[in-house]
Amino acid sequence: MKNLLFSALTVFIISCQDEKKEAEIVPTTETSKALPEVAYPVDRKNWTIGDPANTKTILDLYHAWDANDANTVAGFFADSAVLDLPHVMRRTVNKGDVYEKFGKARKQYTNTSHRIISAISLHNDDFNEDWVQILCYNKWAYQDGGKDSMLYFDNGRLKNGKVEYLNTLDQTPPKALLNKLENK
Repeated sequence: MKNLLFSALTVFIISCQDEKKEAEIVPTTETSKALPEVAYPVDRKNWTIGDPANTKTILDLYHAWDANDANTVAGFFADSAVLDLPHVMRRTVNKGDVYEKFGKARKQYTNTSHRIISAISLHNDDFNEDWVQILCYNKWAYQDGGKDSMLYFDNGRLKNGKVEYLNTLDQTPPKALLNKLENK
């Protein structure tokens, strides 16, 4: 009887020790995604990956531009949109303006093409905004036969799947990057 009691007690103690091992907390390698304290205030600091459909919207807009389809380009914009474009003052436009202005601007080119370098959809939790940021290499040919190219960084804010704000920055590609872009 003592051996049976001793065996039962031993099994009980061992099983309790096993339970303790299972309950141990294992450290993780996850790090906080919050922005650490910085020297300057940041208006929009809480970002998460956004809806990939928003990226598709902007890329489809580029495709419509390259296809010389001003009507489709206009369809990607909200009823009223603000545009901050290189070498142009800020403009507020409605869909009719977009059709007219983009159509007129596109007619100066025989063709255009976009090479997408990076594209990401982001959601800002601070203001509940959806943005798409795209870095692209754009080439075009003028009606007179001249050709040119430029790097563009576009920040587009979308609401309900439509562009309501577009900020475009441009830069002449550095020679080393231009060689890589042209030789791929």
